[in-house]
Amino acid sequence: MKHTCARCEGPLKSGQEVVQMFNGIWDGAITPKVIELFAEWHRECFRSEFPLIGQARPYKCETCGKKVESKERINFFLIGQETSEHYIVAESRGYNIFTVKHYGHCVSK
Repeated sequence: MKHTCARCEGPLKSGQEVVQMFNGIWDGAITPKVIELFAEWHRECFRSEFPLIGQARPYKCETCGKKVESKERINFFLIGQETSEHYIVAESRGYNIFTVKHYGHCVSK
């Protein structure tokens, strides 16, 4: 894993607060099972390219408004502390994920 900020291209060091953009499958846990990390930023480098709207379980898609069902694939953000170079998902993430949307195409509300 590269651990580089998508905005400033600087290194993301262990313990720094970061924003991460993922794709994964929700299986009932707080954090969906990660399939792919799209990008990550230093918290201070993250701008409003993507609004961060926090949600706790049960999650709802922000595009269609439907509840995210078990085993559905979604795109989402996490805010937490950067891990070592051997791990992908940030630590100390809390109980919310952000900007939850079904993966692929769904119909707007």
